[in-house]
Amino acid sequence: MNNVKAIILLVFAMLLVAGCSGNSATSEKAESNNKTEVEEEHAKEEDDHDHEEEDSHEEVDGTRVAIGYDGGVIIADSNFTIMETLETGTSAIGLAADHRHAFLNNREEGVLKLLDLGVWTEEHGDHGHTYAEEPVLSTYSINGAEPTHITGHGSKTAIFYDGDGSTEIYTNVSLKTETKPTPLLTIPGIEHHGVAVPLTNGNYAVSYTDEHDPQTLPEGIIIYDKEGKELSRFDSCPGLHGEASSGSKEDEIVAFGCDGQVFLYSSHDNEAMELTLPDERARVGTIKSHDGSLYMLGNYSSKDNPELNTNITIINTVDKSLQTMDIGTPYTGAMAVSRTGYGYVLGIDGVLYQIDLAKGEIKSEVEVVDAFEIVEGHGHGTVYPTISLMEDSVLITNPAANEILLVNEEQVETVLTLDVQPTSILSVTAN
Repeated sequence: MNNVKAIILLVFAMLLVAGCSGNSATSEKAESNNKTEVEEEHAKEEDDHDHEEEDSHEEVDGTRVAIGYDGGVIIADSNFTIMETLETGTSAIGLAADHRHAFLNNREEGVLKLLDLGVWTEEHGDHGHTYAEEPVLSTYSINGAEPTHITGHGSKTAIFYDGDGSTEIYTNVSLKTETKPTPLLTIPGIEHHGVAVPLTNGNYAVSYTDEHDPQTLPEGIIIYDKEGKELSRFDSCPGLHGEASSGSKEDEIVAFGCDGQVFLYSSHDNEAMELTLPDERARVGTIKSHDGSLYMLGNYSSKDNPELNTNITIINTVDKSLQTMDIGTPYTGAMAVSRTGYGYVLGIDGVLYQIDLAKGEIKSEVEVVDAFEIVEGHGHGTVYPTISLMEDSVLITNPAANEILLVNEEQVETVLTLDVQPTSILSVTAN
Protein backbone atom coordinates (compact mmCIF):
# COMPACT_ATOMS: atom_id res chain seq x y z
CA MET A 1 0.00 0.00 0.00
CA ASN A 2 2.80 2.32 0.84
CA ASN A 3 4.38 1.47 -2.47
CA VAL A 4 1.18 2.31 -4.32
CA LYS A 5 0.93 5.66 -2.51
CA ALA A 6 4.51 6.43 -3.40
CA ILE A 7 3.91 5.65 -7.07
CA ILE A 8 0.75 7.83 -7.13
CA LEU A 9 2.59 10.72 -5.50
CA LEU A 10 5.46 10.35 -7.97
CA VAL A 11 3.12 10.37 -11.00
CA PHE A 12 1.24 13.40 -9.60
CA ALA A 13 4.53 15.28 -9.12
CA MET A 14 5.63 14.46 -12.66
CA LEU A 15 2.31 15.69 -14.06
CA LEU A 16 2.60 18.84 -12.00
CA VAL A 17 6.11 19.50 -13.26
CA ALA A 18 5.07 18.78 -16.87
CA GLY A 19 2.13 21.14 -16.50
CA CYS A 20 4.36 23.86 -15.16
CA SER A 21 6.86 23.23 -17.96
CA GLY A 22 4.07 23.37 -20.55
CA ASN A 23 2.74 26.62 -19.17
CA SER A 24 6.24 28.05 -19.08
CA ALA A 25 6.96 27.06 -22.70
CA THR A 26 3.60 28.40 -23.83
CA SER A 27 4.23 31.59 -21.94
CA GLU A 28 7.70 31.98 -23.45
CA LYS A 29 6.32 31.26 -26.90
CA ALA A 30 3.52 33.75 -26.41
CA GLU A 31 5.97 36.30 -25.09
CA SER A 32 8.25 35.61 -28.03
CA ASN A 33 5.34 35.95 -30.45
CA ASN A 34 4.20 39.13 -28.74
CA LYS A 35 7.74 40.48 -28.89
CA THR A 36 7.99 39.63 -32.61
CA GLU A 37 4.62 41.26 -33.29
CA VAL A 38 5.68 44.36 -31.37
CA GLU A 39 8.98 44.53 -33.23
CA GLU A 40 7.26 44.06 -36.58
CA GLU A 41 4.65 46.65 -35.70
CA HIS A 42 7.38 49.02 -34.56
CA ALA A 43 9.32 48.36 -37.77
CA LYS A 44 6.14 48.96 -39.75
CA GLU A 45 5.57 52.20 -37.89
CA GLU A 46 9.16 53.22 -38.59
CA ASP A 47 8.74 52.24 -42.24
CA ASP A 48 5.47 54.14 -42.47
CA HIS A 49 7.13 57.06 -40.72
CA ASP A 50 9.99 57.01 -43.21
CA HIS A 51 7.59 57.01 -46.12
CA GLU A 52 5.55 59.73 -44.50
CA GLU A 53 8.74 61.70 -44.00
CA GLU A 54 9.71 61.06 -47.60
CA ASP A 55 6.29 61.98 -48.92
CA SER A 56 5.75 64.82 -46.48
CA HIS A 57 7.89 67.18 -48.53
CA GLU A 58 5.39 69.83 -49.37
CA GLU A 59 4.74 70.66 -52.98
CA VAL A 60 7.04 73.57 -53.75
CA ASP A 61 6.88 76.04 -56.58
CA GLY A 62 10.05 75.23 -58.52
CA THR A 63 9.55 77.89 -61.19
CA ARG A 64 10.83 81.45 -61.26
CA VAL A 65 10.30 84.13 -63.91
CA ALA A 66 12.81 87.00 -64.11
CA ILE A 67 11.69 90.09 -66.03
CA GLY A 68 14.25 92.73 -66.88
CA TYR A 69 13.42 96.42 -67.10
CA ASP A 70 15.53 99.56 -67.45
CA GLY A 71 17.40 99.58 -64.14
CA GLY A 72 16.30 96.37 -62.51
CA VAL A 73 14.68 92.97 -62.50
CA ILE A 74 11.28 91.70 -61.32
CA ILE A 75 11.01 88.11 -60.05
CA ALA A 76 7.71 86.23 -60.06
CA ASP A 77 6.62 82.67 -59.27
CA SER A 78 4.77 80.23 -61.51
CA ASN A 79 1.46 81.91 -60.67
CA PHE A 80 2.97 85.24 -61.76
CA THR A 81 2.82 86.65 -58.28
CA ILE A 82 5.63 89.18 -57.94
CA MET A 83 8.10 88.11 -55.24
CA GLU A 84 10.83 90.74 -55.56
CA THR A 85 11.66 93.89 -57.47
CA LEU A 86 15.39 94.56 -57.41
CA GLU A 87 17.00 97.81 -58.48
CA THR A 88 20.17 96.57 -60.14
CA GLY A 89 21.07 99.24 -62.66
CA THR A 90 20.74 96.81 -65.55
CA SER A 91 18.18 94.68 -67.36
CA ALA A 92 20.45 92.20 -69.16
CA ILE A 93 20.05 88.70 -67.70
CA GLY A 94 22.39 85.80 -68.45
CA LEU A 95 21.51 82.35 -67.10
CA ALA A 96 24.26 80.36 -65.37
CA ALA A 97 24.86 76.68 -66.12
CA ASP A 98 23.13 75.49 -62.94
CA HIS A 99 19.83 77.12 -63.99
CA ARG A 100 19.54 78.44 -60.45
CA HIS A 101 21.68 81.55 -60.73
CA ALA A 102 21.70 84.37 -63.25
CA PHE A 103 24.17 87.15 -63.94
CA LEU A 104 22.73 90.65 -64.16
CA ASN A 105 24.95 92.49 -66.56
CA ASN A 106 25.64 96.22 -66.83
CA ARG A 107 27.89 96.12 -69.87
CA GLU A 108 28.56 99.84 -70.09
CA GLU A 109 29.64 100.07 -66.45
CA GLY A 110 31.49 96.74 -66.56
CA VAL A 111 29.60 95.41 -63.55
CA LEU A 112 27.89 92.07 -62.97
CA LYS A 113 25.75 91.01 -60.02
CA LEU A 114 24.81 87.42 -59.22
CA LEU A 115 21.14 86.62 -58.66
CA ASP A 116 20.06 83.44 -56.87
CA LEU A 117 16.61 82.73 -58.28
CA GLY A 118 16.01 80.44 -55.32
CA VAL A 119 14.90 77.17 -56.92
CA TRP A 120 16.90 73.98 -57.34
CA THR A 121 16.63 70.19 -57.16
CA GLU A 122 18.86 67.80 -55.22
CA GLU A 123 19.07 64.24 -56.52
CA HIS A 124 18.70 61.36 -54.02
CA GLY A 125 19.33 58.18 -55.98
CA ASP A 126 16.14 57.32 -57.84
CA HIS A 127 14.35 60.56 -56.99
CA GLY A 128 14.97 64.22 -56.37
CA HIS A 129 13.72 66.89 -54.00
CA THR A 130 12.96 70.38 -55.24
CA TYR A 131 13.65 73.31 -52.94
CA ALA A 132 12.48 76.90 -53.12
CA GLU A 133 13.70 79.97 -51.27
CA GLU A 134 13.39 83.71 -51.65
CA PRO A 135 15.49 85.23 -54.48
CA VAL A 136 18.74 86.80 -53.29
CA LEU A 137 21.03 89.34 -54.97
CA SER A 138 24.77 89.14 -54.38
CA THR A 139 26.36 91.51 -51.89
CA TYR A 140 29.34 91.97 -54.24
CA SER A 141 30.02 92.85 -57.88
CA ILE A 142 32.15 91.16 -60.53
CA ASN A 143 33.95 93.75 -62.62
CA GLY A 144 35.48 93.59 -66.08
CA ALA A 145 35.81 95.36 -69.41
CA GLU A 146 32.42 95.25 -71.17
CA PRO A 147 31.06 91.86 -70.06
CA THR A 148 28.79 90.78 -72.88
CA HIS A 149 28.14 87.12 -73.58
CA ILE A 150 27.38 84.85 -70.63
CA THR A 151 27.28 81.18 -71.62
CA GLY A 152 26.34 78.41 -69.21
CA HIS A 153 26.95 74.83 -70.31
CA GLY A 154 27.43 71.62 -68.35
CA SER A 155 28.82 72.49 -64.93
CA LYS A 156 30.47 75.79 -65.83
CA THR A 157 29.62 79.33 -66.94
CA ALA A 158 31.80 81.48 -69.16
CA ILE A 159 31.78 85.29 -69.12
CA PHE A 160 33.29 86.89 -72.21
CA TYR A 161 34.55 90.46 -71.88
CA ASP A 162 34.42 92.36 -75.18
CA GLY A 163 36.61 95.16 -73.82
CA ASP A 164 39.75 93.05 -73.67
CA GLY A 165 38.72 89.73 -75.23
CA SER A 166 39.26 87.81 -71.99
CA THR A 167 37.16 84.96 -70.61
CA GLU A 168 36.41 83.99 -67.02
CA ILE A 169 35.19 80.50 -66.14
CA TYR A 170 33.06 79.85 -63.05
CA THR A 171 31.96 76.47 -61.69
CA ASN A 172 28.42 75.86 -60.50
CA VAL A 173 29.53 75.16 -56.94
CA SER A 174 31.39 78.48 -56.73
CA LEU A 175 28.25 80.55 -57.30
CA LYS A 176 27.24 81.97 -53.92
CA THR A 177 25.51 85.29 -53.38
CA GLU A 178 27.28 85.98 -50.08
CA THR A 179 30.83 85.13 -51.23
CA LYS A 180 32.45 86.46 -54.38
CA PRO A 181 33.52 83.50 -56.51
CA THR A 182 37.05 83.09 -57.80
CA PRO A 183 37.28 82.16 -61.49
CA LEU A 184 38.34 78.60 -62.12
CA LEU A 185 40.28 79.87 -65.12
CA THR A 186 40.92 83.17 -66.90
CA ILE A 187 41.82 83.05 -70.60
CA PRO A 188 43.36 86.24 -72.02
CA GLY A 189 42.45 87.58 -75.45
CA ILE A 190 42.22 90.62 -77.72
CA GLU A 191 39.37 93.11 -77.75
CA HIS A 192 36.45 91.99 -79.93
CA HIS A 193 32.75 91.10 -79.74
CA GLY A 194 33.12 87.41 -78.98
CA VAL A 195 31.95 84.41 -77.01
CA ALA A 196 33.28 81.46 -75.01
CA VAL A 197 31.66 78.04 -74.49
CA PRO A 198 32.56 75.56 -71.70
CA LEU A 199 32.60 72.06 -73.21
CA THR A 200 31.44 68.92 -71.41
CA ASN A 201 34.86 67.23 -71.90
CA GLY A 202 36.51 69.93 -69.78
CA ASN A 203 37.87 72.04 -72.64
CA TYR A 204 36.73 75.48 -73.82
CA ALA A 205 35.82 76.90 -77.22
CA VAL A 206 36.70 80.61 -77.32
CA SER A 207 36.39 83.04 -80.22
CA TYR A 208 39.45 84.97 -81.37
CA THR A 209 40.57 87.73 -83.70
CA ASP A 210 43.97 88.22 -85.30
CA GLU A 211 46.22 90.21 -82.97
CA HIS A 212 47.92 91.83 -85.98
CA ASP A 213 44.66 92.78 -87.67
CA PRO A 214 41.92 92.74 -85.00
CA GLN A 215 38.32 92.85 -86.16
CA THR A 216 35.12 93.70 -84.33
CA LEU A 217 33.73 90.23 -84.96
CA PRO A 218 35.95 87.15 -84.58
CA GLU A 219 37.10 84.91 -87.42
CA GLY A 220 37.13 81.55 -85.67
CA ILE A 221 37.57 79.65 -82.43
CA ILE A 222 40.45 78.35 -80.34
CA ILE A 223 40.06 75.18 -78.27
CA TYR A 224 41.75 75.42 -74.87
CA ASP A 225 42.27 72.60 -72.38
CA LYS A 226 41.25 72.83 -68.73
CA GLU A 227 44.52 74.60 -67.85
CA GLY A 228 44.03 77.21 -70.57
CA LYS A 229 46.57 75.76 -73.00
CA GLU A 230 45.73 76.09 -76.70
CA LEU A 231 44.97 72.72 -78.28
CA SER A 232 43.73 73.66 -81.75
CA ARG A 233 42.54 76.59 -83.82
CA PHE A 234 39.82 76.86 -86.46
CA ASP A 235 39.86 79.97 -88.63
CA SER A 236 36.92 79.32 -90.97
CA CYS A 237 34.12 81.29 -89.32
CA PRO A 238 34.39 84.92 -90.49
CA GLY A 239 32.04 87.36 -88.78
CA LEU A 240 31.36 84.84 -86.00
CA HIS A 241 28.29 85.78 -83.96
CA GLY A 242 25.81 83.58 -82.16
CA GLU A 243 26.33 80.10 -80.74
CA ALA A 244 24.37 77.15 -79.40
CA SER A 245 25.25 73.71 -78.10
CA SER A 246 23.48 70.41 -77.62
CA GLY A 247 24.22 66.81 -76.78
CA SER A 248 26.36 65.14 -74.14
CA LYS A 249 30.07 64.46 -73.70
CA GLU A 250 29.90 61.66 -76.29
CA ASP A 251 28.04 63.57 -79.00
CA GLU A 252 28.28 67.26 -78.09
CA ILE A 253 27.87 69.68 -80.99
CA VAL A 254 28.50 73.42 -80.80
CA ALA A 255 27.24 75.61 -83.64
CA PHE A 256 28.52 79.09 -84.46
CA GLY A 257 26.91 81.54 -86.86
CA CYS A 258 29.20 83.00 -89.54
CA ASP A 259 29.19 84.94 -92.78
CA GLY A 260 28.17 82.49 -95.49
CA GLN A 261 27.94 79.41 -93.29
CA VAL A 262 27.26 77.74 -89.97
CA PHE A 263 30.33 76.27 -88.29
CA LEU A 264 29.81 73.01 -86.37
CA TYR A 265 32.34 71.81 -83.82
CA SER A 266 32.32 68.30 -82.34
CA SER A 267 34.08 68.26 -78.97
CA HIS A 268 34.23 64.45 -78.85
CA ASP A 269 36.65 64.13 -81.77
CA ASN A 270 37.86 67.75 -81.97
CA GLU A 271 36.62 68.05 -85.54
CA ALA A 272 34.79 70.84 -87.32
CA MET A 273 32.45 71.09 -90.27
CA GLU A 274 31.23 74.00 -92.39
CA LEU A 275 27.60 74.11 -93.51
CA THR A 276 27.44 76.52 -96.43
CA LEU A 277 24.42 78.80 -96.67
CA PRO A 278 22.45 78.60 -99.94
CA ASP A 279 22.64 82.33 -100.70
CA GLU A 280 25.85 84.23 -101.33
CA ARG A 281 26.68 86.82 -98.65
CA ALA A 282 23.90 85.60 -96.36
CA ARG A 283 24.78 85.09 -92.72
CA VAL A 284 23.58 83.52 -89.50
CA GLY A 285 24.07 85.57 -86.33
CA THR A 286 21.66 84.01 -83.82
CA ILE A 287 21.30 80.30 -82.97
CA LYS A 288 19.03 78.67 -80.38
CA SER A 289 19.03 75.10 -79.07
CA HIS A 290 17.83 72.78 -76.32
CA ASP A 291 19.68 69.77 -74.91
CA GLY A 292 16.62 67.60 -75.52
CA SER A 293 16.34 68.51 -79.21
CA LEU A 294 18.28 67.18 -82.19
CA TYR A 295 17.64 70.42 -84.05
CA MET A 296 18.87 73.98 -83.70
CA LEU A 297 17.16 77.12 -84.95
CA GLY A 298 19.00 80.07 -86.43
CA ASN A 299 18.19 83.35 -88.07
CA TYR A 300 19.04 84.11 -91.71
CA SER A 301 19.86 87.57 -93.00
CA SER A 302 21.34 89.37 -95.98
CA LYS A 303 22.17 93.05 -96.43
CA ASP A 304 22.33 92.66 -100.20
CA ASN A 305 19.06 90.73 -100.44
CA PRO A 306 16.75 91.87 -97.60
CA GLU A 307 13.95 89.78 -99.05
CA LEU A 308 15.83 86.77 -97.61
CA ASN A 309 15.29 88.08 -94.10
CA THR A 310 11.99 86.23 -93.88
CA ASN A 311 13.90 82.93 -93.84
CA ILE A 312 15.06 80.94 -90.83
CA THR A 313 17.79 78.29 -90.57
CA ILE A 314 17.17 74.75 -89.31
CA ILE A 315 20.26 72.76 -88.31
CA ASN A 316 20.11 68.97 -87.98
CA THR A 317 22.83 67.99 -85.48
CA VAL A 318 22.60 64.27 -86.29
CA ASP A 319 23.26 64.26 -90.02
CA LYS A 320 24.93 67.69 -89.76
CA SER A 321 22.83 69.33 -92.41
CA LEU A 322 21.22 72.73 -92.86
CA GLN A 323 18.06 73.96 -94.52
CA THR A 324 16.36 77.32 -94.81
CA MET A 325 12.65 77.95 -94.50
CA ASP A 326 10.58 81.03 -95.35
CA ILE A 327 8.06 82.00 -92.64
CA GLY A 328 6.79 84.96 -94.64
CA THR A 329 7.79 87.81 -92.30
CA PRO A 330 10.94 89.45 -90.95
CA TYR A 331 11.60 88.90 -87.26
CA THR A 332 13.93 89.92 -84.44
CA GLY A 333 16.05 87.67 -82.21
CA ALA A 334 12.97 86.49 -80.30
CA MET A 335 13.50 82.78 -80.96
CA ALA A 336 13.54 79.59 -78.89
CA VAL A 337 13.73 75.79 -79.17
CA SER A 338 11.74 73.47 -76.91
CA ARG A 339 12.76 70.10 -75.48
CA THR A 340 10.14 68.50 -77.75
CA GLY A 341 11.88 69.77 -80.87
CA TYR A 342 9.67 72.70 -81.79
CA GLY A 343 11.04 76.08 -82.74
CA TYR A 344 9.37 79.40 -81.92
CA VAL A 345 9.87 82.66 -83.80
CA LEU A 346 8.10 85.96 -83.13
CA GLY A 347 7.58 87.85 -86.39
CA ILE A 348 7.35 91.63 -86.67
CA ASP A 349 3.77 90.99 -87.81
CA GLY A 350 3.04 90.18 -84.15
CA VAL A 351 2.53 86.48 -84.83
CA LEU A 352 4.21 83.68 -82.86
CA TYR A 353 5.20 80.90 -85.28
CA GLN A 354 5.56 77.37 -83.92
CA ILE A 355 7.74 75.33 -86.25
CA ASP A 356 8.14 71.58 -86.47
CA LEU A 357 11.91 71.52 -86.93
CA ALA A 358 12.03 67.87 -88.00
CA LYS A 359 9.54 68.44 -90.81
CA GLY A 360 10.51 72.01 -91.62
CA GLU A 361 6.87 73.10 -91.41
CA ILE A 362 4.89 75.76 -89.57
CA LYS A 363 2.71 73.95 -87.03
CA SER A 364 0.74 76.93 -85.76
CA GLU A 365 0.46 80.72 -86.00
CA VAL A 366 -0.85 82.72 -83.05
CA GLU A 367 -1.30 86.49 -83.08
CA VAL A 368 0.12 87.72 -79.79
CA VAL A 369 1.14 91.41 -80.08
CA ASP A 370 0.61 94.32 -82.44
CA ALA A 371 2.87 94.51 -85.48
CA PHE A 372 6.09 96.47 -84.99
CA GLU A 373 9.06 97.67 -87.05
CA ILE A 374 12.75 96.85 -86.93
CA VAL A 375 15.08 99.80 -86.43
CA GLU A 376 18.14 99.91 -88.69
CA GLY A 377 21.38 98.69 -87.17
CA HIS A 378 21.38 96.85 -83.84
CA GLY A 379 18.46 98.91 -82.64
CA HIS A 380 20.14 99.87 -79.37
CA GLY A 381 17.62 101.80 -77.32
CA THR A 382 14.71 100.13 -79.11
CA VAL A 383 12.76 97.65 -77.00
CA TYR A 384 11.34 94.71 -78.95
CA PRO A 385 9.11 91.91 -77.66
CA THR A 386 11.10 88.93 -76.37
CA ILE A 387 10.20 85.33 -75.60
CA SER A 388 11.13 82.59 -73.13
CA LEU A 389 9.89 79.04 -72.68
CA MET A 390 8.22 77.99 -69.44
CA GLU A 391 7.86 74.22 -69.61
CA ASP A 392 5.60 73.71 -72.67
CA SER A 393 4.28 77.28 -72.74
CA VAL A 394 5.76 80.47 -74.18
CA LEU A 395 6.20 83.72 -72.26
CA ILE A 396 6.23 86.93 -74.29
CA THR A 397 7.03 90.47 -73.24
CA ASN A 398 4.80 93.13 -74.77
CA PRO A 399 6.71 96.40 -74.22
CA ALA A 400 4.05 98.43 -76.02
CA ALA A 401 1.54 97.66 -73.25
CA ASN A 402 3.93 96.77 -70.39
CA GLU A 403 2.50 93.27 -70.27
CA ILE A 404 3.67 89.68 -69.91
CA LEU A 405 1.74 87.20 -72.04
CA LEU A 406 1.46 83.43 -71.66
CA VAL A 407 0.82 81.36 -74.78
CA ASN A 408 -0.34 77.79 -74.24
CA GLU A 409 -1.16 75.99 -77.47
CA GLU A 410 -3.19 78.71 -79.20
CA GLN A 411 -4.51 80.37 -76.05
CA VAL A 412 -3.07 83.81 -75.20
CA GLU A 413 -3.40 85.18 -71.68
CA THR A 414 -2.12 88.38 -70.08
CA VAL A 415 -0.59 87.16 -66.82
CA LEU A 416 1.10 90.38 -65.64
CA THR A 417 0.62 94.10 -66.21
CA LEU A 418 3.63 96.11 -65.04
CA ASP A 419 4.38 99.70 -64.09
CA VAL A 420 7.59 99.50 -66.10
CA GLN A 421 8.47 98.47 -69.64
CA PRO A 422 9.75 94.88 -69.83
CA THR A 423 12.96 94.54 -71.82
CA SER A 424 13.83 90.88 -71.30
CA ILE A 425 12.44 87.70 -69.76
CA LEU A 426 13.85 84.46 -68.42
CA SER A 427 12.10 81.42 -66.93
CA VAL A 428 13.67 78.55 -64.96
CA THR A 429 12.11 75.42 -63.51
CA ALA A 430 14.04 73.20 -61.11
CA ASN A 431 14.02 69.55 -62.19
